[in-house]
Amino acid sequence: MKPEASQDSYQAAQQSDRKQVVSGVDELHQIVQLASTVSGCKTAMIHLLNGGKLDIYAGRNWEPSSQHHELPFCKKVLASDHSIVIKDTSVELDGERSCLSKAPWNFKFMAGFPIRSKQNAPLGVLSIMDKSQHRLTVEQMESLDILSKHAAGTIFMGTATSELHKLSDEHQKIKKAYDDSEAFYHNLVESLPQHIIRKDTKGEFTFANQNFCKAIGKTSQEILGKTDFDLFPTHLAAKYQEDDRVVMESLQKIEITEENVGLNETKSYVHVIKTPIFDPSGKVVGTQGIFWDVTDKKKTEYELTLERRLLRSLLETIPDHVYFKDKKSQFIRCSRELSDRLGLKDPSAAEGKTDFHFFSEEHAKPAFQDDMEIIRTGQPIINKIEKETWRNGEVGWVLTSKMPYKDEDGNIIGTFGVSKDISKLIQTEEKLRKTEQKYRDIFEQAVEGIFQSTPEGRYIEANPALARIYGYKSTAALLGSLTNIQQQLYVDPSRRQEFARLMKEDGEVHEFESEIYRKDGRKIWIAETARSVRDDEGKTLYYEGIVEDISERKQAEAALQYARDAAMESNRLKSVFLANMSHEIRTPMNGIIGMSSLLRQTTLSEDQVYFADTIESSALGLLRLINDILDFSKIESGKMTIENEPFNFAENVEQTVSLLADQAQTKGLEFILDIDCETPSMVLGDRIRIQQVLTNLIGNAIKFTHAGEVRIKIAPQSHQNGICWLKFQVIDSGIGIKPEAREDIFEAFIQADNSMARKYGGTGLGLAITRQLVELMKGRLRLESETGKGSCFWFTLPLEAKRLRQSRKKQPTYEWSGQKILIIEPNDHCQEALAPILRNYQMDYHFVDKGRRGLTELSKEHHDSKPYHYVIVNAALPDQSGLEFCQMFNALQFSPKPEVILMSNFGNRLSKAHLKKHGVSMVVNKPVTQRSLTRGFRRICQVDKTGLDTQFLSISDTSSLVIQSLQTAEMPNQQVLIVEDNPVNQSVAEHMLKRLGYQPATADSGEKALEMMQKNHYPIILMDCQMPDLDGYETTKKIREMESCEQSGSQHPCRIIAMTANSMDDDRQKCLDAGMDDYVSKPVLLPTLSTALKNATSNSVPIEKNDCDQKISTEHKPEQSGFDNINTDILKQFLNPEGSTKKGILPKLVQMFCEKEIPKRLNEMNAAMDTGSKDKLIRSAHSFKGSANNMGAQKLADLCSELESSADQITEDQTLKLINLIKNESKATKQSLQQFLASVK
Repeated sequence: MKPEASQDSYQAAQQSDRKQVVSGVDELHQIVQLASTVSGCKTAMIHLLNGGKLDIYAGRNWEPSSQHHELPFCKKVLASDHSIVIKDTSVELDGERSCLSKAPWNFKFMAGFPIRSKQNAPLGVLSIMDKSQHRLTVEQMESLDILSKHAAGTIFMGTATSELHKLSDEHQKIKKAYDDSEAFYHNLVESLPQHIIRKDTKGEFTFANQNFCKAIGKTSQEILGKTDFDLFPTHLAAKYQEDDRVVMESLQKIEITEENVGLNETKSYVHVIKTPIFDPSGKVVGTQGIFWDVTDKKKTEYELTLERRLLRSLLETIPDHVYFKDKKSQFIRCSRELSDRLGLKDPSAAEGKTDFHFFSEEHAKPAFQDDMEIIRTGQPIINKIEKETWRNGEVGWVLTSKMPYKDEDGNIIGTFGVSKDISKLIQTEEKLRKTEQKYRDIFEQAVEGIFQSTPEGRYIEANPALARIYGYKSTAALLGSLTNIQQQLYVDPSRRQEFARLMKEDGEVHEFESEIYRKDGRKIWIAETARSVRDDEGKTLYYEGIVEDISERKQAEAALQYARDAAMESNRLKSVFLANMSHEIRTPMNGIIGMSSLLRQTTLSEDQVYFADTIESSALGLLRLINDILDFSKIESGKMTIENEPFNFAENVEQTVSLLADQAQTKGLEFILDIDCETPSMVLGDRIRIQQVLTNLIGNAIKFTHAGEVRIKIAPQSHQNGICWLKFQVIDSGIGIKPEAREDIFEAFIQADNSMARKYGGTGLGLAITRQLVELMKGRLRLESETGKGSCFWFTLPLEAKRLRQSRKKQPTYEWSGQKILIIEPNDHCQEALAPILRNYQMDYHFVDKGRRGLTELSKEHHDSKPYHYVIVNAALPDQSGLEFCQMFNALQFSPKPEVILMSNFGNRLSKAHLKKHGVSMVVNKPVTQRSLTRGFRRICQVDKTGLDTQFLSISDTSSLVIQSLQTAEMPNQQVLIVEDNPVNQSVAEHMLKRLGYQPATADSGEKALEMMQKNHYPIILMDCQMPDLDGYETTKKIREMESCEQSGSQHPCRIIAMTANSMDDDRQKCLDAGMDDYVSKPVLLPTLSTALKNATSNSVPIEKNDCDQKISTEHKPEQSGFDNINTDILKQFLNPEGSTKKGILPKLVQMFCEKEIPKRLNEMNAAMDTGSKDKLIRSAHSFKGSANNMGAQKLADLCSELESSADQITEDQTLKLINLIKNESKATKQSLQQFLASVK
């Protein structure tokens, strides 16, 4: 059994030479002698394992030549792990008998004892033999066993001694190698260009080569034992020691490239490698650092990277085919454009391939030959046009340049080239060639004459057609004969001069007509269309163009002109006839309508009322028919003009719709107006024509709708460059229009069905006029309809937006903003129209569609302590009437009780007592608009502030109710000083103060007011802000200074209330900053002034900027006053309580305004324009705005306000245009004021 190599250290020794493995052979021989003696056997020997075999190392009576003879018996002893005794080999070793019976053995007796190490590893066998039979006693066996163990010890000692000798030899060799290595290391580190250092764990230098010493300028003696802090700046030393710490703790090397900045700000780069140093036991004893300058390497790497990036960018983005090839004409690299053209996924796919892989042999073979020629000669090929034929048969053209590709030593190792795709250029050239040929063919074969001539008047080239027109047999004859075009050709030579002038100024002429002489002397008419051909500097080289013989056309035009003149005369006579007919018909019509109107105001029987109504409606129908015919006549004759003037858009639409409301309500239709909150408030356009279009469309919708609703929707589509495109929709649920009739109905005198004229009446002109009016206003009219379900007529108009609605600016705040409101309205479209209005109010709104649901909602919110502040209810509900709902709601007796607003088609017909009984606070007539609803809310607020009965107030009531309430209040009888330079405004203020029981005093300037204040104390002052010289702000400051200087303190400071035509938040704050106590805007209504005076006398806080009394003055309009440019509610303030002008101040105010104020302000504006004074113009516009507001002239005030705000921004022409509008409106205002006076006398 072979021992395993890991069992004992002796195993290694047994694999080498005997003399090197076992020492102490003499001791083994002595053991053999003792074994022979102890056993009494003549032969004894020791076998030891050597290379897996048992060899004899010592013996008695044995032949040396047989030392390597291996006995199987010994192997058995060694494998058995105990001694074996064979008394008779002839009996017990049958298998070995033949071996033992031969020389040199012939043994009869054998005994073997295994030799093992302390670790029980087999070493060999101690055996004894004899040629005669023999027996061993127990003592002999024990002795022999001891001798075998002693042999093992002897072997161990010999081996150990041999190992010690070997270790000594190895130590000497290692020491010599270490010394050689150390010498080599020092020689190496000193010869290397790198800087090399070593440090111990404390960071002290233990070695530094000479390069490092030179680098820092110190000797090795000055470095060794020092730390980084002794040699380097603190921040660098700290970094170096931190790096050492990381290396020693991680037991890993670090390798980095560091950037260093020198004293002269130059950058350098150092590559650093730091590694831990271990002792033989593996313990870290320090660090070793190697570093060297890599600045040049970094620069080279950067330049190489840059070049690669540039090349990559070039190859990825260049639109041309770029490629590199080796000596075999195989692609090495190519551009992305080329790989895409080759149909490859990536440029790398082209590597190793040639042109033969992609092109036909027709192209690939010459390309290969060119590559080989360049490689052979080194000569490039520049700008060679090549025809590329691809394998699929596709043909292209490229412009190619190829150059030799060389290595660093200048050896040609391939080629590179750039090919630019010029297929389109080749195609263009071919097209150009064909075009030139085509032009030449056209030139030669054209029917019109074609020419080139010099600016001086000589033909350079002409085609055969021109020669024929001019009467020449050939172009050569024409060019030879006509050497002075102006004198030889034109009947009127000045036409050539005019031709040359136009060519010089415009560079071209179109259809330039002239009469010329032919060669035979006959006159003909020609039309020339030509252009001027110039060089790069703009100098005219020649004229080129065409000539057309228009003699026949001129004759036809003459005949046509004669026919046109006759037609125009006929039209003129028709227009005269229509005008005369209109005048003749309108004169008696005026009498019929006027007298029937007066007749209806007298006491009549029921039949007489019916007759009078029939006469009036028939007369009005006839008048509309006449108007339609006249409008159509104007449009047909081109005399219809479109005005472009500013007007309030929403007000205009609401007035138009209100005139048609009765018609819709009479038929029981739901009438809805929905104006988007983003619609501009002031626009430039033709107000009258827009009214006419809407009236026609809405009137038709009402006429052809028997049940359901008529809805008007208006919303902006886009805003661009100050122009707002508005979309108008008139939607009905009427009879609809058949598809085949939808285009014809826009034609004159056409209706969708002939039976309609009999059933509904009409001329069929309405839609024709409407469409043409829309188109004249640069819009378009369209129709969408479904038979039996209804129609939608819609049109768009571009209108210049003068002022956007408030929602596009800062969201306004109302007194009712943030409050809860419940709307009981069954119609979804009505809800859609109301929702944006309520959102604009910033109200918390909720819709229900039935009265009982409304009661449930009101009860629920009331019990949850979240009561509603307002309720809007439709007069007609699905489950009950609006008044029935109000009656049931009153029975609930909520506290506080919401204000109830009734929406009704019959609001003006309901008695106030009846409405009051049912708890209705306000009636709003349909269609409900933001303006009407705003007025309703403000009236409710106004009633609360003035103490009027809140149980009922209709939005159509006049302000006389408010005036009467104020007159019944306690008369304060206090002095009030009016500081106002405008006489009209003075009179208005005096009249109001007297009506309210105050004693007015007047100062027409700031200086006059200060003078009066020194003589008398006025507890209240009404102060105009804009006055010449000393304005209201400065006057207020001086009054406050006077009050602060008074020492007596016996009088309270006066209360100053600002009166100004400006109503912005900044203006209010400016007044308060100047020291004023309150603020009211013009025109001032009695309720507003009364509240301000009451606050002044009670020393209350100033009015809030959103107080509803303030807002009424600028936004309140009468429901139906009959005057579209004045607010009659304001004028009615100046009537006496009986409603006439007797003892009233109104006639005097109208006279002062019309005869003094208007001429004065217009003269001021003219003078300001003459002198160019913008400041005077603005002051005059401001004053005029204030007086116009006080007289209820809202439209005039709006124009003055626009002039005031824009005078310093617009051009002089725009300013004059605006002043002219003010002048025209002033005339209209005079007329309206006089008419109003006449109506109330």
